[in-house]
Amino acid sequence: MPFKGQSCESLKDNVQLKSHALRVMGTVDKCINRFHDPAKVKEMLHELGARHVMYNAKVDYMDLIGPQFIWAIEPVLGDNWTPDVEQAWSDLFKFISYIMKGAMTF
Repeated sequence: MPFKGQSCESLKDNVQLKSHALRVMGTVDKCINRFHDPAKVKEMLHELGARHVMYNAKVDYMDLIGPQFIWAIEPVLGDNWTPDVEQAWSDLFKFISYIMKGAMTF
């Protein structure tokens, strides 16, 4: 996704970026709903990582998604945001990143 050099304002209206954000959230939803079946979650994330190789995604970008998600969601949750909630989200995105990066660097 070629977003380098675009202004924040233009990114807010970018259909491609919005679509990707929805797909990321779909993946997060699947990870949470399949928590009881770690093998299935790992397989899904491995396949997703392999697809990202075909998209020429940079491996290092995988580590940026979690912190950006946390930065965006924390103010929305307000008083419901706790250190435990932050740790849970951080751990989930570290897991997602780890599996996807493994598939991208085979």
